[in-house]
Amino acid sequence: MKRKKFIICLATFSALLPAPALPSRDIQYSPLLDPAVTIYKAPARAAAGEYIWHPGQLSAHLQQKRRAESAARCVNVGYPGKFYAPSSKTLFRKEMILPSETIAEWTSTGAAKVFLDGAPVADTPAPGAGNPIKLPKGKSILLFEIESAAGLPALKITIGNQPSADGWQSSLDGAGWNFAETSPVFGAADKTPLADPEMTALINPASIAPLRNAVVENGKIIIRKNGYVLVDFFHLEVGRVSFTAKGKGSITAFVGESPEEALNENPKNFEQRPIEQYTLSDIEKQITLPERAVRYIKITCDGECEITMPALAARLWPVDFQMSFECDDARMNNIWRASVASLHTGMHGFYLDGIKRDYLPWSMDAVVSALGGDYVFSDKQVSLNGLSVAMLPLNPEKADLGIPDYPLHALVGFSHHYKRYGDFNTILSYRDRIEQLLRLYETLQDERGFVSAAAGGTWGFVPGWSTRQGPDQFGAPAYAQIMLYYNYIIGAGFCEKWGDKKSAQHWQSKAETLRESIFKCFWDETRGLFLNGYTQKGNLDTRISHHAQFWAVLAGIFPENRYAGLFAALPEIPGYRDDVSYEKGYEFLAYAKARRVREMWEFLFAVFGDWLDQGHSRVPENFSYKKTSDGQLAFYKRPFGLSLCHGANGVPGIVAVLHGLAGFGQSDTQPNHYTIQPDLMDLQWADIGFPVKEGKITLKLSRDGAGVLEIPAGCHVDYINKNGEKKSFAKKGTHRL
Repeated sequence: MKRKKFIICLATFSALLPAPALPSRDIQYSPLLDPAVTIYKAPARAAAGEYIWHPGQLSAHLQQKRRAESAARCVNVGYPGKFYAPSSKTLFRKEMILPSETIAEWTSTGAAKVFLDGAPVADTPAPGAGNPIKLPKGKSILLFEIESAAGLPALKITIGNQPSADGWQSSLDGAGWNFAETSPVFGAADKTPLADPEMTALINPASIAPLRNAVVENGKIIIRKNGYVLVDFFHLEVGRVSFTAKGKGSITAFVGESPEEALNENPKNFEQRPIEQYTLSDIEKQITLPERAVRYIKITCDGECEITMPALAARLWPVDFQMSFECDDARMNNIWRASVASLHTGMHGFYLDGIKRDYLPWSMDAVVSALGGDYVFSDKQVSLNGLSVAMLPLNPEKADLGIPDYPLHALVGFSHHYKRYGDFNTILSYRDRIEQLLRLYETLQDERGFVSAAAGGTWGFVPGWSTRQGPDQFGAPAYAQIMLYYNYIIGAGFCEKWGDKKSAQHWQSKAETLRESIFKCFWDETRGLFLNGYTQKGNLDTRISHHAQFWAVLAGIFPENRYAGLFAALPEIPGYRDDVSYEKGYEFLAYAKARRVREMWEFLFAVFGDWLDQGHSRVPENFSYKKTSDGQLAFYKRPFGLSLCHGANGVPGIVAVLHGLAGFGQSDTQPNHYTIQPDLMDLQWADIGFPVKEGKITLKLSRDGAGVLEIPAGCHVDYINKNGEKKSFAKKGTHRL
């Protein structure tokens, strides 16, 4: 149902918590889809990008921008490791063959020197538009040298009044050249790439609770001496809260993701910096609070005041919803919608970590988020920005590692990105960094082929936060060796695509040798599961956790004839369901690959569904539905340290629909060959639409077996029904199933 605005007056704190989301009701969790929310700047995407920049440099500069914003707002931030360094200088070149003399016009983000066939033709000392250049008929090479002390070196150029972004090469040193990056979202015609293209959503209160010495009358809030109200916007977003106020004394505001956090006035427990007091007078004044991540806000007055209804002006990343889902089960619809909303809330140039707690891109989080975001939103550059952060600097060294396993996520993400978008130039542009990363890990392997925490970094391995059963973060965990194996397999595949057969054979050989060691040291034949790995002291940890198991499934080395034992063992792992972390998107891909759809949704209903039933509107980072309400908010030994919106944990619900219910799969060897193997479980019907690189696939599924499949041109789809019968479709259009 549509969310309605309403005002409630509550007398006791126990009554202020939001009512549980009834399972029979559909709720709009995304502000973009909520009819009660006003969108002041509608999302708009150009057909193509205009500005160009060196691959990974937008990410490097934008990361610095987010770090500054984080430092200004967030209290507890730690950020290990070294990253790709932002450069102030970039060269751009393109060889052209023109049928006639043509005018080129250009704008740069820094000082520019321009050369035509090696001869200087322009020199501008500042950012902005340069003088037009006359290009000769026939073949010529145009080169720009852009230097920007304040930000990303980028170039926008038109040739013959037509934007020219394709075919340009870029270099940081004039020696190594890559294809330049561009994006229709970053650096549109009226904005430079680092100017955030975000829109504004005006979110009005879903409820206002006058908790002490306050009333709500005639659309106004009256707060008397030392009184306060608690405002709930339902949507958890980053933005500024505004209202008008008049009266005596001072107003103070406290914000939070939960009622408990907003009601807390102890600065020692703040996750965001305190908001200053505002002194009132008899003249009504406009008050706009500093930007915060907020769902709840407590407004208190030490005198007496009258304020208008507060509104949250939230910053939202412009997106088009490329994937859709609806079925006859409201619980599934709500899990889907909350998952998508959680992913979008954390989308600000990257798929960020907790928007309240640090507002920063992290390697694992960004890659996991892209696994869902690339189907729901299809913003290639946001995903690429995260993949670049996941990698190490150019020519990386052991000392550059912060968390030893985090760079291993990068190639998993690049493999997914290539299959999703089919963009060969992207993996070619990042080839130097990909190969350097592989070679670094090769130097870190011991005699068994394993990489231990001693290889580098002070944090040790971080598979996620669900580690009650291990593995030892300072040892040599099995899951990390499986990830390394997977990286070598992906690297070998990329080398094949680059035409480098010798390197492909090298990485394939490294993978096979490592696989033998993994099974020799970590496979327990009796239990049919992988052990945790080695501890810091070198002892074998024979406990079982889920990390090695799901990575083995994803990497294709878990014996399929042992799947039954695996999925019987997982629920028996202590804390398995009541200690949920942000690696679940990966794990649910393993569930889907093994076609354990019912088990996946049972997990979602029990844990994610329970979270929504408690009144939350976004999915958190690490949570347990078995803890007390206070325990569910605590993390890092801080009472409100948990991020209640964590985009990566929006991915399990998306995976459960796309790869679970729809049974969507894609061939590793024939990227235009897809599989649809639906499992409706107990549903009567489901409508699912999602993008592929050739266009969009639409499914209308029915329990009685009748259904419709619509596919775009240029792809081949195998449809497998519940009886295992296969039908193949290669013609664009609508097909009866």
